[in-house]
Amino acid sequence: MSFTPFEIEFTRDGLVFDEAQVTQLLDAAHGLTDLLVLSHGWNNDKAEASGLYDTLCANLAKVVAANVVPDLAGREFGVLRIFWPSKRFADADLIPGGGAASANIENDEALLRVLEELKHDPARLGGSDTSPARSSSIDAAQRLAPRLETDEAARREFVLHLRAVLDPAAAHPDDGTEEFFTRAPEQIFNSFSDAVPAPAATGDGGATSVNDAGGAAGVGDLLAGFKAAARRIANFTTYCTMKQRAGLVGSIGLARVLRQLRDRQPGLRLHLVGHSFGGRLVTAAANALPANTPAVTMTLLQAAFSHNGLASKFDGKNDGAFRNVIAQARISGPIAITHTKNDRAVGIAYPLASRLSRDQAAALGDKDDPYGGMGRNGAQHMGGDTVEGELQRVGNGYSLASGKVFNLNADAFIKDHGDVTGPEVAYALLSVVRTV
Repeated sequence: MSFTPFEIEFTRDGLVFDEAQVTQLLDAAHGLTDLLVLSHGWNNDKAEASGLYDTLCANLAKVVAANVVPDLAGREFGVLRIFWPSKRFADADLIPGGGAASANIENDEALLRVLEELKHDPARLGGSDTSPARSSSIDAAQRLAPRLETDEAARREFVLHLRAVLDPAAAHPDDGTEEFFTRAPEQIFNSFSDAVPAPAATGDGGATSVNDAGGAAGVGDLLAGFKAAARRIANFTTYCTMKQRAGLVGSIGLARVLRQLRDRQPGLRLHLVGHSFGGRLVTAAANALPANTPAVTMTLLQAAFSHNGLASKFDGKNDGAFRNVIAQARISGPIAITHTKNDRAVGIAYPLASRLSRDQAAALGDKDDPYGGMGRNGAQHMGGDTVEGELQRVGNGYSLASGKVFNLNADAFIKDHGDVTGPEVAYALLSVVRTV
């Protein structure tokens, strides 16, 4: 058994940057039985993304060599490494100060940093280019910053300028983006202006003490006021930008490549693997596949999108954005989802950024938070479609079956948002792969 590497780079618009890369993959498809499709989603440049892929693939090879996953003999694997212009969020911008006396100053600095970063809209991973229209909107928002605490008109204009850099067509009720475009700007500021205290400790897998591993729980955003709200709104805009970009790359770019592969090699098994916003990317690609697509699996590693993304009627009336992946069996094999309370990025920062809910008493980030993240809680509101389990030590058995979503609690092995390349993750991934 071998792992043959391939690369495809996509632009921010979901287009293939170099069609020769696609041609190389298609020409080699006849010699493959399986293709692992890996997507990063929390990286600022190609070196960071390559490091993630290198480490994960090294551990995949070690698990294969240990001969602890049956049914892999004689299979020839390709590994497609996707590169796309994603972004890493900085903790200092998401939750500045950590409650320190200097937190207000740090909040103001973080607001300006986030706005400055929002100007950049690189066509390729690692780039710094942007468009004049985008820069103009963000420049206008920056000029309003000193007036936000006292001037309602400035707050209104601030929201309108940030809306102008987003595509409202990508909004959805499962993650707060729909409300961002439909609610009045002053309502949005009010929703984001309250301090969000850390949830109380519980013993049922919900919120826990700040002293727990990873420190994800027990951390709130204790700043209040319109300046704090502006930072949260700017972070929300960054989240929306990544959400839209991941969706485009997945549904337009990667989905086309997958269809071409199946046309060229109908029996090729496809295994979609996404980390962070890359989880949304591969899910969007799966959502663009035909119903009842055979021999496809998906593994989401600390995915940065709504825990309602695959849900059925999560609020009594709306399905998640990618419900058809399940309802129409666009992924026919099992779907495995790692989740952990140790993930600050998805467990705390994600629901903070999405906090348009007027119910500030909702448990921050956990499964009861309407804006909780997939990488914190796994897939929620799925009825009988989910199976709850744990990420296992290498060699321990998994009972995986097609047509089900397996939420794998990874508290014991995944210590933070980027800790997704270890042997336990590699073993889980190969355990999913062997089922088809």
